[in-house]
Amino acid sequence: MTTSYSYKDGRIWLQRKKFQAYDLLLPYGMTGVTDPTGALTAIREPSSEKRRRSVIVDILRGEPGLPEFSIETRLKRTLNYMLSLRDCEVNFQVHLGACDRPDNYIASEIMFHWERSIRGDLSLDRVAIIEGDDAPAAITVPWSSMVGPIPIDFEVEFLSQRTITETEAITAIAFLGAECFQDCVSQEDAGENGYAATEFLESSPVNVANVWWTEDHGEEWAETSQRPFGAGETISDVKVKGTKYNHRVIVARGTTDAGNPAEIAYADVTSIGTTAWVNVNVGAVTGQYITRLYWLDWMHIYATTDDGYVYRSSDGGATWAIALSSAVNSLNDVGAIGFGSKAGVVWVAGDSNTIYFSEDYGVSWTAVTGPTLGAGDNISTLYVSPDGTLYIGNDAGEMYGTYDEGREWHTLSAQGVTPTSIRMIRGWGDSIVWVALNLEDGSGRVLRSTDGGAQFLLWKLNMPTNTGLNCLEVVDPNIVYVGGDPQSGTAFISRTKSQLLGTFAMT
Repeated sequence: MTTSYSYKDGRIWLQRKKFQAYDLLLPYGMTGVTDPTGALTAIREPSSEKRRRSVIVDILRGEPGLPEFSIETRLKRTLNYMLSLRDCEVNFQVHLGACDRPDNYIASEIMFHWERSIRGDLSLDRVAIIEGDDAPAAITVPWSSMVGPIPIDFEVEFLSQRTITETEAITAIAFLGAECFQDCVSQEDAGENGYAATEFLESSPVNVANVWWTEDHGEEWAETSQRPFGAGETISDVKVKGTKYNHRVIVARGTTDAGNPAEIAYADVTSIGTTAWVNVNVGAVTGQYITRLYWLDWMHIYATTDDGYVYRSSDGGATWAIALSSAVNSLNDVGAIGFGSKAGVVWVAGDSNTIYFSEDYGVSWTAVTGPTLGAGDNISTLYVSPDGTLYIGNDAGEMYGTYDEGREWHTLSAQGVTPTSIRMIRGWGDSIVWVALNLEDGSGRVLRSTDGGAQFLLWKLNMPTNTGLNCLEVVDPNIVYVGGDPQSGTAFISRTKSQLLGTFAMT
C-alpha cells in the first residue's frame, strides 16, 4: 500500500546540544524547503548541420548553495526557541507519517534531517495588535544548514542472511560509492559493488583466509581470483576506493607471521573479482599484525597494530611509515576527518583504555584520558563524525562519547537490549550513528541513533538469526551491511532494506 502524507502529518523536532534528545516544537509549520544542487549551465558549440545554430555538447553544474527552510510560529509568552537560537548551530528534523501521540519521537515512518543549522534574519508580524483584532503575533524564521535535507527511513530492517559459500567468520566489509553514467561511463549504486574478508579456519592450520566480492548489492558473493595471504593467517580489514572498473582494494593481515613484520596486500582491479595481490610489509617490527585500517584519502591511510603502533601510507598503501609507536597496548580501531574545520583530526583507541588524538594527520599525538572503565575492559571500536565528535565502545558492552577532545565523557545507552560487547560503531555524518553489538546469548543486534548518540534504538531493525556480529559497513543513512560468525554452516552477511531509493553524498 502506498502511503500519502498530508500537511498535518509533519512534526518538527529540534536538537540544541550534542548528546541531548530532540525537543518537539509546535509551530505553524515548515515552509520554503530547498535542496540546492547548483545551477546548470549549457555548453554550446556551432552546429555542423545548420548555419546560425548551436548544439549543447555538455552541461556544467555550479557549486550548490546552502539548504534552506523557514519556520512559521506564533509568538508566545513563554521562551520561544526561535528568538533565543541566534548564534549556535542546531539540528532540525521533520517526522512524517505518525499516528501516535505527538511527543513520541519514534512513532514516525519517514524523517527529513538537517545538520548544523544557523538562524537567519527573522521577521515579526502583527507585533502591535489593533484593538478588536484577535489575530496572534507571529514570526517567520529562515534557517540555513550545512547538511540536509536528508531523508531517513525509520522502518529499515535487515534482510535474511545473504548467499555466500564461505564457512568462516566475516571480519570486514567495504563498498564502492555511486557512479553516474556521464562521469564514469558506468551506472552503479552506492553499496552495489564491494568486498568482504574472512578469518582462516582455526581448526586447520593450512586453511587460507578469503576475500569475496559482490556486484549485486550483496545478493550473491564469489571468491576473488587469488588469496592475499598464507595459511593460518586471518584478514582483519578490507578497504576499497575508486570505480567499479578501476579501483584499489587493500586487505590487512590480522595474525602474527613469525619472523615477519605486519603486512597488507593491495590489488589494482579493472575487472571486479580479478585480484593480482601485491604484498607489502608495514614497518620492520617482527611479530606485529594489523588490527584495523582507515583509508581517509590516497595520501592518508592508517593502520593500527596489536602492540600500539600506528603506521601511515602516503601513496595508496605502497609504502608505510611509523606515525605512533608509544601506545604499548593493542590499538583496535582508528578514525579520521578529511574535510571541514576538523580536517586532519585522527583518533586511535584500544586495550586498557588507551586513546590517542592527533590534529595534524598523525604527525604529532596526544594521549587522552578515557572514560572510567572496569578492570580488564578494552575499547574495541570508535567512530569520528565530521564535526569532531568521538564515539567509542568497549568489550564490556559500554558506549561513550565526547565532543570536546576527551575533557568530558558522556555515557551512551543502548535502549531495548543489554549488550555484552560493542563490536563496531560507524556513522554517516554527524547524527546518523549505527552500532553492531553482541548479547549474552551470543547473538548480535544492530541499533541506530538518529540524534547523534542521545539514543541508540532498535527501531524495527529485525535481525536474522546469527551467532554474533563482527563488522558493520554504512553505505548511506539507510543502507548498512553487517558480517559475523558462521550461521548454519556458512558465514553471516545481511543488509538493510529501505523504502527509500537513491544515493546520498555529504555536502
